[in-house]
Amino acid sequence: MKSKRVEISELRTVIEQSGNGHLPLSCRVELLQSIGNVEIVNKVFAECCKKVYPLWGNEIEDTLLRKLLCSADEYLYHGKGKADALVEEANRLRNYVEGQSCTESMAGWAVISLCYSIADHAAAMLDIDEYEGEDDGAFEYEVWNTDFFASMAFAGGNPFVDEGDAGKRREFWNWYLDTVETLCRKSDAPLIRIDAPKEQEEEQNTIPQRTQTYQTPAILSKIQEVINNTLELNIEQCNAEWDKIVLLGCCMSTGINLEGYKTKGNQKYSTKVSLQSHYILDDVKKEMYNQAKVEGAWFYYIIELNPDLTYSIRFVYDDKSQIPQDHLVDSDDFVAEFKKYPRAKEYTPLWWQEILGKKAKYLKNTIIVEQLAIPQRTQTYQTPAIQEKIRQVIENLMKVYNENYTGMWDKIIIKAKGIDSITTNNHFISKGTTTKFPTSWKNFDLMEEIKDEMYSQADIEGAWLTCTIELMPNKTFTICFNYDEMLDNKTPDNFSHEFKNHPRAKEYTPMWWQEILGKKAKYLE
Repeated sequence: MKSKRVEISELRTVIEQSGNGHLPLSCRVELLQSIGNVEIVNKVFAECCKKVYPLWGNEIEDTLLRKLLCSADEYLYHGKGKADALVEEANRLRNYVEGQSCTESMAGWAVISLCYSIADHAAAMLDIDEYEGEDDGAFEYEVWNTDFFASMAFAGGNPFVDEGDAGKRREFWNWYLDTVETLCRKSDAPLIRIDAPKEQEEEQNTIPQRTQTYQTPAILSKIQEVINNTLELNIEQCNAEWDKIVLLGCCMSTGINLEGYKTKGNQKYSTKVSLQSHYILDDVKKEMYNQAKVEGAWFYYIIELNPDLTYSIRFVYDDKSQIPQDHLVDSDDFVAEFKKYPRAKEYTPLWWQEILGKKAKYLKNTIIVEQLAIPQRTQTYQTPAIQEKIRQVIENLMKVYNENYTGMWDKIIIKAKGIDSITTNNHFISKGTTTKFPTSWKNFDLMEEIKDEMYSQADIEGAWLTCTIELMPNKTFTICFNYDEMLDNKTPDNFSHEFKNHPRAKEYTPMWWQEILGKKAKYLE
């Protein structure tokens, strides 16, 4: 029988001989099953999360995610807490993690996966069902293991689609083997320390979940305009190699401040910003506030643009420590901000309530009661299979467009409606003029498959009613799903039939739909 040291030495050879630096799943399964200790396996996964967590926290620090990782660490090393509580919090944070860009998403997913592994006693590694030696790329992302998520975060991408740095991936997996070897010798103390959130950071966690979103066609178009302005101003820099362009902006009633920089390795370089982008983002703020005024308006934003032109965006509503000290924002600024953008008391952090005093006039939280009744969904289009279908939809769309038109365009929009059966409408926008053009019959089936696959992820959440894809000339796209808003051109019978085809739980069914279905409706449990 091989010693652990010999086995690990042989795996280092596998890593070195791998073209992309990947350590195959079959090797990791064999290694961890040879250990056969659930506690050690999950501690290895916890160290993987802590190794890559800074990649999540550099620019978009998330107190909730850090708190969850600390809770998992306390559970594994000190026996504090319950596994069920970790899973419950992980489920609540899934949507937020999915909304981030690639690196941040993988670091976040590692934490989510760790919690599931703790609850399942590392079964995805130690008791993997019907496993026949497949590598990670053969599985859907929902069942990827913590160590694979962490390796993608560290290397900057998925090795099975030629993403990321092979050298960084080798570095991670060699570190991983060191960690396994160390924990096999001594597993009672953490190898990497992670600090719990400070009390003042936890205070804002009592704020209820917001329904405001930037994922609407109008707002996404404005954000894309900000991205385009940034690229145009920095055309020389953008032609050079860079890891990320970051835009940071304070947007308050007393003034607006926007700054930007790009990164290469550990170095920061100043970058130009557009004055017009100031006003565009101020409009975004107003539009989001109008969606649900009781939730307040954000006062700071962080946009991170990647070289592949994907981006992530974070809006700060409650944590004033996120604003850099050189912005000179004081208490009077927050008094003026509240006067222009009042909010409900439960959406106002305690530090802000203290500034406003006892005579503050808060909005009453009666406007969005029905919206708040719909829980956050876990369904996602960000799986390899669904993303491939979306790619095919766009490819079919462009083929039809190119067969009928020539010349430049500013945006192409495809909107699919999924009541009873899928229908699609295509439009392109050029110099302010919107023109409808034919659709591809192949897209009907593809959109139906996308809808069904997302529904099968969590049927209690229901199926989307409309899907809108907006394609830009630089080949980036945004996608937005509507699950709960009524369609004007559909009858009550249409919605009754849709519910019969795609039933959902009552808590995921808006009040207007419940009224159509009546008291005898059979909701999913």
